[in-house]
Amino acid sequence: MIKAPFFSVVVALYNKEIYIENTIKSILNQSFTDFELIVVDDGSTDSSNLKVNAIKDYRLKIYTIKNHGASYARNYGILKAKADYIAFLDADDLWLNNHLKTTYSLLNEFPNAGMYCTGYNIQVSEKHFKKTKLKNIPDNYRGIIEDYFGSNLFNSIVNSSVVVIPRHVFEKVGMFDVNMKSGQDTCLWTQIAVKYQVAIDNITTATVLRNDNSLSNSSHVKDRQLFLDKFIEQEKTNKHLKKFMDMNRYAIAVNFKMNNKEAISKSIFKNIDSKNISFKQKFVFSLPSNLLRITFKLKKALDKKGVFFHLYR
Repeated sequence: MIKAPFFSVVVALYNKEIYIENTIKSILNQSFTDFELIVVDDGSTDSSNLKVNAIKDYRLKIYTIKNHGASYARNYGILKAKADYIAFLDADDLWLNNHLKTTYSLLNEFPNAGMYCTGYNIQVSEKHFKKTKLKNIPDNYRGIIEDYFGSNLFNSIVNSSVVVIPRHVFEKVGMFDVNMKSGQDTCLWTQIAVKYQVAIDNITTATVLRNDNSLSNSSHVKDRQLFLDKFIEQEKTNKHLKKFMDMNRYAIAVNFKMNNKEAISKSIFKNIDSKNISFKQKFVFSLPSNLLRITFKLKKALDKKGVFFHLYR
């Protein structure tokens, strides 16, 4: 009998010809080598598939499917995986060579967690990177996160390029929601964190490319509202979850307002407990949509120069 690998690494690929070679190399160059790499090409129309097929490594398995979206592609990879621990990396992000070794050590020390993650940098421009800031979790922290939702109010603790999930957790909570084109990652992390402990080693093991996708199309409206309504019952008895969801409501309401969806924006904002957002946040939301857009563009321009300030907290 062939021994199963310790990790299955799943990469959902769609039109990332510029990045995918370096992404795959960052996986194959891991110091921990007991893994298989599953690349699911979700119907790419550029040369992504050609670039992947040019890479020769016995651990690499390539599946080409019709385009169904990232959730479907990740779920397809999970079903093809042979390992008990599923790791993910987005097709335009990079691992440092210590990522799997760090996660392996973490899950051996905390075997009962339902989700494992590490620290990561966000690349905001070609020259500038920002280390994620986690509330009440120092950079050198390693262990179970005492208050996952309370610590998740600055940057996201879990990211789809640093998370590892045991197979049995998917069997309990399900996989990525294929009906959601936006917010499906955060939705799954929240489902898991409601039921399981989350472990982190907050040293940096990955670089994540900032994605400034717009929230303006109709499918995003539907998906974001679906996410915001999903945990209403749990919020009634979990004040930390309620605040976390209110911070998501705030960020989504601001984005919809910037995209001239005033009615949806106001309907989301009215469901926020006023105690869960600051005076600054209330002021920002009160700005006219055109001024909000200018402020947001200024923030992105300053980010790219390495000057960071926050609109959402």
